Amino acid sequence: MPGGREATEAGPWRLVHVMRRRLPGRRLRWLLLAVAATLVLAFVLVWTTPLFALKEVRVSGTGVLDPGEVAEAADEYLDRSILRADLEAIADEVASLPAVKSVRVARSWPRSVLIEVTERDPYLAVPSGDETFLMVDSEGVVFDRVGEISESIWKVELAEPGPDDLATLETLAVLQALPSGLADEVERVSTPSPAAVTLQLEGGRTLVWGDGSQNDKKARVADRLLASGYEHVDVSAPDAPTVS
Repeated sequence: MPGGREATEAGPWRLVHVMRRRLPGRRLRWLLLAVAATLVLAFVLVWTTPLFALKEVRVSGTGVLDPGEVAEAADEYLDRSILRADLEAIADEVASLPAVKSVRVARSWPRSVLIEVTERDPYLAVPSGDETFLMVDSEGVVFDRVGEISESIWKVELAEPGPDDLATLETLAVLQALPSGLADEVERVSTPSPAAVTLQLEGGRTLVWGDGSQNDKKARVADRLLASGYEHVDVSAPDAPTVS
């Protein structure tokens, strides 16, 4: 029957088409298996061979900190596979150092770890009573002690400087809001309490600022009163300032 012949002839052709479709798929699977095996072998080699053991920790960006102190954060990973180095743990340990504002840690193949540090910048210098100064950054963090300070750093008397100390925070708020002209006249600052930031100005003049609120209004009132020749001005309540 014609119908039977067509069925018989179609069978081999169908088999050929099926084989053609399957052959590329099989090749792809073998290729993927080969790639996976290569990756596993490479991982095992890097994990176990001494050729990829961590031998060097490179530190950059330090000025206040000793680079050796920073590098110690990765000491436990030395002579082990570079893959075993926990970069996050290293970064956390370095970040715990007071002088560190931020840190970046990365692998440098085949045998090094890089630690890039950004240190805190001094903003306040607080006399510590032994002819040294505590360095405090713009966030109120105490991170260093020095014997000499730059003229560009505010000299501030604070009882307990720190990021959780209200007197420190109010002082920072005031100083960061001062107009440049007035800021240039400040010789030193004392803050006996959070609401009593006091600026010692050139010529022996005194400006009691109070806390860090209403800074724009206080600046306008202080400028007018100081320009009038008053030597002692209190603008802690800017709507009712006092002078002498």
